[in-house]
Amino acid sequence: MQRRMPTLFAVATGQPAMRREVDMMGLTVCLALLVSLVAGNDHEAHSKFDLIVIVWATTVGLVLTHSFALALSVRLVKDPAFVIHPGLLLLMQLAMATVVAVVTSAVVLLTSSEFDRLGARMSAAVFLGLLVGAEVRTGGSSWPRSLGWGLGAIGAALALATGKWFIGL
Repeated sequence: MQRRMPTLFAVATGQPAMRREVDMMGLTVCLALLVSLVAGNDHEAHSKFDLIVIVWATTVGLVLTHSFALALSVRLVKDPAFVIHPGLLLLMQLAMATVVAVVTSAVVLLTSSEFDRLGARMSAAVFLGLLVGAEVRTGGSSWPRSLGWGLGAIGAALALATGKWFIGL
């Protein structure tokens, strides 16, 4: 019987500390994207290109900034309990941010200019809720409890996303 090498994803997600760090970045990226897209007026003319630049600069830029700070702090403060390889963490966090950015960019491109900022915020809100629900389930909670947490997170984030659109500032 041939033994298969574990995938990078399996190795990374098998470490609770790694999964926590990647999830934290996924949640932070979604929240930062929501906040960055709240700035500006949804009802004024804007280009889709500028909106996609905001999406990618926020998501990937946040990961790169965090990774730089982590690399410095690992060198400054020696902690034998910190067993996560910073390069692997960067790779996994970039993967998480890239998924958010690709999905959000697709929503921006597929919706009309009137609703593209709203759609981008909604995609970040939904991703945040899915991540919360999946992690609650992975932590051992029941399907109903996981669904409740996920839907609660989606609801709170969607309230922010849609509230901004209705206010129109």
